[in-house]
Amino acid sequence: MPSTENNTVFRVLDSAPRTAAEHMALDKVIMNAHSQGLIPNTVRFLQFKPCVLVGLHQNTFLEVNVPYCQQQGIDINRRITGGGSLYWGPLELGWEIYAAKNTPGIPRKIESMYKLLCEAMTLGLKNLGLPAAYRPVNDIEIAGRKIAGTGGTELADSFVFQCSILVDFDVDEMLRVLQFPLEKLSDKAVKSMRERVTSITEQIGYVPEHSKIKSAILTGLREALGYDFCPGELITEEIELLNKYLPYFQSKDWIYGKDSTFINTIDCIANYKAPGGLIRIQMRLDAGIRVIKYLIISGDFFAYPPRAINDLETTLKNTPIDEQHIITTINNFFVNNKVEIPGIAAEHFIKAIMLAIEQAKTEKDHGKN
Repeated sequence: MPSTENNTVFRVLDSAPRTAAEHMALDKVIMNAHSQGLIPNTVRFLQFKPCVLVGLHQNTFLEVNVPYCQQQGIDINRRITGGGSLYWGPLELGWEIYAAKNTPGIPRKIESMYKLLCEAMTLGLKNLGLPAAYRPVNDIEIAGRKIAGTGGTELADSFVFQCSILVDFDVDEMLRVLQFPLEKLSDKAVKSMRERVTSITEQIGYVPEHSKIKSAILTGLREALGYDFCPGELITEEIELLNKYLPYFQSKDWIYGKDSTFINTIDCIANYKAPGGLIRIQMRLDAGIRVIKYLIISGDFFAYPPRAINDLETTLKNTPIDEQHIITTINNFFVNNKVEIPGIAAEHFIKAIMLAIEQAKTEKDHGKN
């Protein structure tokens, strides 16, 4: 086995499916152990029992259909990293890299690091015969449809990069588990949501063995980073920390938290009639009406290229609610991506989005009365 000195070899941790609480506790355990210099750079594969994970700053009751999850025995937990809510089915697969910020070959600048590690993932998927591509800032797609997402955090001189891969994803179950306003979603909008994602199984026609996927990922990482990856186990200190932290990650205090700790949100829907057809905006904003958390754009128009609307949604995610900033962002998007929609221009999307924001402000004001 190659030497693990000087971070020239990454330890690979691979275990049977665990509960959400165990995985979230292990994230903290490994991050702390690495930041203290107790362990080498590490790659960890994750398989979950069915669960939904909210981001560090999210309000669980606003993001998750809690009664449904409790009835169906679906775990609920909270990540130590930010970002949005994720549903994990029994076949989905995750992988993480824990490494020093000064690891040779891995850029320290966040955007550059994401680009490199996402492209490593695309190499892995290409080893499975899948034409994957990197979509800035942190997604991986096939023909414009998301197949993997990424995120991460840091502690002292260490960082963790996380990737979740859709292996055999159940979109309908995701819509039941996450707190979408389904009664307000048109059939066309739900269909559009299904068309935004894909899975390895959908692409190749069968459910592949996880061992094959993991091998392809490690091959992609070797090609991109130039490091060796060798199987390893948790060390004694990590096991002791896991036993110490696990009760807290299983607690209601961690899973549900206190309202004052997390970001509340406001949902709004706006319909704008443009010359070329209806634009429908379904948007979730932070409670202070400061940031667009995410939005769904639908309507009875035809966009060229077809993926333009999905890309526009990604571009506007986490955008500050400043009218001039939104105007500039949408105008630049239309120019840079050569978007053409008969009878609909950038200005019409701007008006539709600003209308949704104004409706959210009205709903917020009414809620105070």
